[in-house]
Amino acid sequence: MSQTRTPATSLRTLVLSAWLGSTIGLPAVGWAQPSADELAAQATDPTASLMSFQFYDWYTPTYHGTDDSSNQLVFRAAIPFDMLGLPNIFRVTLPYVTSSPTGESGLGDTQVFNLTVFGAPWGRWGAGISGSVPTGHDGLSSEKWALGPAIGFVNASNKGYNFGLFAQTFFSFAGDDSAPDVGIVNLQPILSYQLGGGRSLSLGNSALVYDTTKSRWASLTLGVNYGQVVSLWGQKWRPNVEVDYDFQDRTGNPKVTLRAGFALLLPSL
Repeated sequence: MSQTRTPATSLRTLVLSAWLGSTIGLPAVGWAQPSADELAAQATDPTASLMSFQFYDWYTPTYHGTDDSSNQLVFRAAIPFDMLGLPNIFRVTLPYVTSSPTGESGLGDTQVFNLTVFGAPWGRWGAGISGSVPTGHDGLSSEKWALGPAIGFVNASNKGYNFGLFAQTFFSFAGDDSAPDVGIVNLQPILSYQLGGGRSLSLGNSALVYDTTKSRWASLTLGVNYGQVVSLWGQKWRPNVEVDYDFQDRTGNPKVTLRAGFALLLPSL
């Protein structure tokens, strides 16, 4: 007789399997085993139900109009879960600035989003909410709480490549009254091409950012990310490198950004 698995049971099984797998090097019991190419496609798709923990170093060697440089360490977690019978993806991004043009260092503002995902014959689409929490150190924070709708889609009908668009918005509603209001629309184009063997090229952190408070484009960043899914210590990892260029030639905007890091990929049960 089959046994119904409740969300709580699934969560306990997931945590136990991850702990056993990472501690003694055994495969996670009951886990699906997607191919390296399937994992590579999911890792570059913000609508995919793939649990991951990502660690990066983002280095900006040059800014438009200045000789400044900066560096930050970034932790990002994506956690899929079910709510009301629908798949959801919760993601949190926490930056730590190690150097900046102002000389400040410390935690930056935390960004979160939750996306409810719906399947379609051609792929997936999702809708939810994004937000920013003013956790940043003095001089590194907007000092504002911000929320806004998030929506996106990914066409995954071709196994060789994915394409789509993901939009997040941030509008301030609370915080330091003396701090400027926040009004941001972040458009993230999605395009990834599978090279085979778990290798992929994608647009990575490319983003077109519009500032509604100033009625202008804040940045127009396009980049290329290369990554490869590998097996290590009984787990799946995706080390990757990326180069971005901001075409919005405004003094103080990052000109070139180099990103390098890895993601621990934990396929769904």
